[in-house]
Amino acid sequence: MKIVKTDLKFKTTGNAPFVYETPPSHIKNHTLMVLCGPRGCGKDSQATNIIETLKYDVVISITPAGSFESNHAQYKRLNIEPEHVFCPDDPQVVQKITNIVDGLRDDLLEYRQKLKMLKELKANIKNPYDLQENYHLFSEFIGLDGNWVTPEHKYSGRYPKVCVLASDVQSTLLFRNRHWLNLCIKSRHVAPMSGDEPSLGVSLIMCVQSYTSQGGSLPRAIRQNLCTFGLWRIRDKNTLDLISKELSGEVSPEKFLEVHHFIMADEEDKHVMMFVDLHRKPEHPSMFRRNYTDFVVM
Repeated sequence: MKIVKTDLKFKTTGNAPFVYETPPSHIKNHTLMVLCGPRGCGKDSQATNIIETLKYDVVISITPAGSFESNHAQYKRLNIEPEHVFCPDDPQVVQKITNIVDGLRDDLLEYRQKLKMLKELKANIKNPYDLQENYHLFSEFIGLDGNWVTPEHKYSGRYPKVCVLASDVQSTLLFRNRHWLNLCIKSRHVAPMSGDEPSLGVSLIMCVQSYTSQGGSLPRAIRQNLCTFGLWRIRDKNTLDLISKELSGEVSPEKFLEVHHFIMADEEDKHVMMFVDLHRKPEHPSMFRRNYTDFVVM
């Protein structure tokens, strides 16, 4: 069996899946991330650190009310607005998230349009007072001193970075909400732009206690579309084998288990995590990390 090459060439089309630049050692964005581990292992703490260091502009929380309050000390570092906290049993939660991201997109487009209008005004009118009876129509472009005022945008004209953190959502309606599953699959396409510009999109991070369970398990549609995955110590060997097999499209089960056992051999670190980056940057030495901060090179 052999490969016989032809002279056929295809052009690369479509928008890039990872829109935002991130610091050199960090993962790409957008991401669909699952952090899986037992209660008390540090999932929310790890998620908070990742979100904080990736410098998301807007963080949306999906979690039961009690969970949000109990983790308030961590969440307050993320400056989550009260109106951006949603219940996982709210059937409209996905639409509300979409509305937020669409609103951010619309604000950016409005800002661009205002800049265009101001440029045209300056090109045709030297001084705002020359507007005469039309002065009031363009008052937002004119300061109290009578000079032109440049429109402002909260994010200085760049794409705002949005992240949704879903925690303690297993056994809630969220994982049985087909709109949520659709959002996980198409998250980078949320809030589309016109022309060839990529969508604003949204990153999703889910903290779960079990990879599979009876009623409310992590849906297969999410598991098969992961970009990044964090795993703490688990007792069930069958679950570990399942994880290694489901990630076999990116890494062999044997190599996954070898790295897992190497990381978990550190018995002094009770909260050690294995982190797998399924879409690592080319310059990264490995797709595996220990506690996100350190690469594991085999």
